[in-house]
Amino acid sequence: MSTNNNDALPNYDLEQQIGHLLRRAYQRHTSIFQKEISDEHLTSVQFAVMVTAEKLGSAPLVQISHETAIDHATLRDIVSRLKKRGLIKVVQDSADRRQKLVSITPDGRTLLQFAIPAARLITEETLSPLTSCERLAALEVLKKLAQSLD
Repeated sequence: MSTNNNDALPNYDLEQQIGHLLRRAYQRHTSIFQKEISDEHLTSVQFAVMVTAEKLGSAPLVQISHETAIDHATLRDIVSRLKKRGLIKVVQDSADRRQKLVSITPDGRTLLQFAIPAARLITEETLSPLTSCERLAALEVLKKLAQSLD
């Protein structure tokens, strides 16, 4: 049973809520990413995993999870998809058989060579409504908000 009694609920302006605004900004960024990236099957999260694997060399899933702030279960699914595409490889760690080591493949490195310049443009386009001072401030505020995950 639904009533339309506005007095029953406190005033809540969704357009002033950080979670809503962050989600909308992320939706905008994702749309720009999908439009600009040359590989239609590469998501921004997969891209982050590939960039991290390239940066770290051969690294355990736990370290990639920490670096990307992607939970382990989600990361396993992403790694599986990238592995099926031949963009990363996964091997058993000889020092610790419980660990899987992830590294970029030559095909993955080739994709990154094309995707990284596009990613820089995507960042520019995402930030394009902001002045140069607002861009710096936005990035610093987001970095500070993201630090609480560590």
